[in-house]
Amino acid sequence: MAWLQVHQTLKDHRKLFDAADELEIQPVHMMGLLISFWMWALDNAPTGDLDGITPRMIARAAQWDGPAEKLSTALIRAGWLDEDGDSGKLMIHDWYEYTGKLIDQRQAEKERSQRRRAAAAASANGNTDDQQTTAGQPPDGRKKARGRVDQSRPDQTREGKDPPPPSAEGETAGKSAIEVRFAEFWSAYPKKVAKQYALKAWKRLKPDADLHDKIMRAVEAQKRSEQWRRDNGRYIPNPTTWLNGGQWDNETEEVRSDAEDRRDTQQHDAGGTGKDWTKGFKPADDTGDE
Repeated sequence: MAWLQVHQTLKDHRKLFDAADELEIQPVHMMGLLISFWMWALDNAPTGDLDGITPRMIARAAQWDGPAEKLSTALIRAGWLDEDGDSGKLMIHDWYEYTGKLIDQRQAEKERSQRRRAAAAASANGNTDDQQTTAGQPPDGRKKARGRVDQSRPDQTREGKDPPPPSAEGETAGKSAIEVRFAEFWSAYPKKVAKQYALKAWKRLKPDADLHDKIMRAVEAQKRSEQWRRDNGRYIPNPTTWLNGGQWDNETEEVRSDAEDRRDTQQHDAGGTGKDWTKGFKPADDTGDE
């Protein structure tokens, strides 16, 4: 069972007020709609990708009884949902930032369960092989003894019969062109979070050689941009968000000098605006101090 820990700043968040004003409801009502929607998303849209999720479904998940399109529009305008301008796909804003630890724990537990099942199946197959004898010849004491001696040595007769556990599949199976290109992208992209979801987004794109080359050139250019270099990379988007948004087509800002960056940081700190108001809530498992 998962649960959400709501950040104390949510009730006074500017984006909460914007959405509440758009819907003409009280902020506390808006907060309830958001929390209901987030709890639904944990099980029904765990990656934050709302592709195929209709506005009516979003409204039902949030327990909103007004016009469904009005709620979706308000969430997009206020910044709670991100919309891809070309495809119209919706993503929950910074979803992995909020629930990444919980998502990773669920995936790790899933992989552990797969390994346990594979190990149990391999053990059962091994026991069956050990119990088999030559047809028509019941085992005698001498053969049993020889069997016990043989078991003290590695059994070469079954080598290669049992499939490798899930954790070894990536090492033994040949990689496709899509996977090879993704490995190059992942190696070059500076923010390495939610790799499994980035791979899913990559496979949906199915980039050919030309698009892959364009993506790689865009990554290298944007790594030198002012936005990606600011505040030690704080504003670099997650790779999944970057891919889903087609952000290789973004115009790259010019890189400013280090002296300008330092002056910008000093002004930022002096103005007292360093507090991060973008976080709506955090995962329950994150018990660290804010």
